[in-house]
Amino acid sequence: MVKVVSHVPRNASGGKTQEVNSNGLAEAGKLRIAGRGEWSLGEEGADVWAGAKAGRWLGERGGAVVRAGLRAWAGSGVKAEGREVGVIGVGGGGSWPDWFEGAGAGEVAEGWRAKSPLWLLERLPNLPFAQLAIEIGAKGPVETLQQRRGAEQEVARRIQRWGSRGVKWVVKVRMTQSGAEAEVWGWGIGK
Repeated sequence: MVKVVSHVPRNASGGKTQEVNSNGLAEAGKLRIAGRGEWSLGEEGADVWAGAKAGRWLGERGGAVVRAGLRAWAGSGVKAEGREVGVIGVGGGGSWPDWFEGAGAGEVAEGWRAKSPLWLLERLPNLPFAQLAIEIGAKGPVETLQQRRGAEQEVARRIQRWGSRGVKWVVKVRMTQSGAEAEVWGWGIGK
């Protein structure tokens, strides 16, 4: 367990140190997980997002992000919306498709013409997380971090920062090889 020394005003309760869990989120504080959800690629049962128009342009991986987030949100029982809800994502698009890499201008033009105009939307890294925010009514911050070493600690820092700015609920979604995993974090709730 890692100890983090924080400078707390004299009249604040809780002392000057707090335990930090493996995610870097404070255990001694009031930040807790309210709900969890996941969605596997190819999963079809109990689709909470079936028939959604946005699912057409997000692709399977983007759809998994939205579905995992919706499962976690529904499982948390939270009824908040607006600026007190934020979404943070780890992983995502931002890379060019295989047919684009190493191709000449003519090949790129041919590949581009063969695709639907909406294919580019699948490649925007923040789009699935922004769609999740729309679905749950979140108007707080929406950010995406690339999957890399130290990303979980950066997520923890951002969640703490958002909390100090009035965000009460954060849906954290992480893309995995098999789909997506989501957690709903909130302040002032029990485990």
